[in-house]
Amino acid sequence: METVIELYEQLKRKLMDIELTATNILELAKLSYQAVETSMIQLKAFVITYTFKDTAEEIYFFRELKPGFYSRMIYYIRLFEIETNKPDGSDRAQRKYFKKKLGGIKTYSEENIPFYKYYRSGARHMDIAYFTRDKFDILIGIDVSYFDCDPAFCTSHDYKVAMLLANEQLIAYLNKALQKLSGQYSDSKINVLEDLGLNWAETKTAFVELMYGLQSLGAFYNVKTKAKADINDIARFFEVVLGIDLGNYYRLYYDIRLRKKEPTTFIDKLKQSLIKRMNETDDR
Repeated sequence: METVIELYEQLKRKLMDIELTATNILELAKLSYQAVETSMIQLKAFVITYTFKDTAEEIYFFRELKPGFYSRMIYYIRLFEIETNKPDGSDRAQRKYFKKKLGGIKTYSEENIPFYKYYRSGARHMDIAYFTRDKFDILIGIDVSYFDCDPAFCTSHDYKVAMLLANEQLIAYLNKALQKLSGQYSDSKINVLEDLGLNWAETKTAFVELMYGLQSLGAFYNVKTKAKADINDIARFFEVVLGIDLGNYYRLYYDIRLRKKEPTTFIDKLKQSLIKRMNETDDR
């Protein structure tokens, strides 16, 4: 699987380059899709000739690795479609358009709630049925698109995982578009950090790792509902307070999850640095 992971890292670097050089959203979507398509072709060529060591490795590929590629392809196709069909009229017309797109995503998600709960909870008892090949069973909820797939490169549910990840990115994009139209979001927002001259010195991935850690701990709560704050609300909070754009933080979290040896690199480094500081203080 090292070949697949390296291919994935190459794709991420390519997409980052495109994000930095693309002159508009349509160019970004088009070039990014082409990059993902090339990687998907390479991925398929590798997998159909590769013999998985065991069932666990096959499940890992179709549950964790392939959706990382596939979801990006879905996302950029949908992004291009959303932007090319966006009405040129008033802000009101555009808001209506974006809300309709969000509604479509919500409908699809509601239709797949049982599987999404299974996946998000980290459950594993159905993995053989969901993420190994040649396990067709209409009772477990299969998309019609499954029948158009190459059976050597598809399982019944890797597409659903990819759709979940792509839809999360699309939701973030559409919500941000709505915020901009309503004046609640500004790329040039001036905040207290600019006055202080402070800036985040670590990577965006490190920040997302910290953010998800805080959310998992329940370090933030919603003052209205008294419930643990949603990751979307926490992300929005930090974007406004720090004046940063976290971009596709769902995608960055997905990348973090793929780490095997040190999944919480930044949090581990944070802990070590604090302990070192405490020890140095005690030695004085």
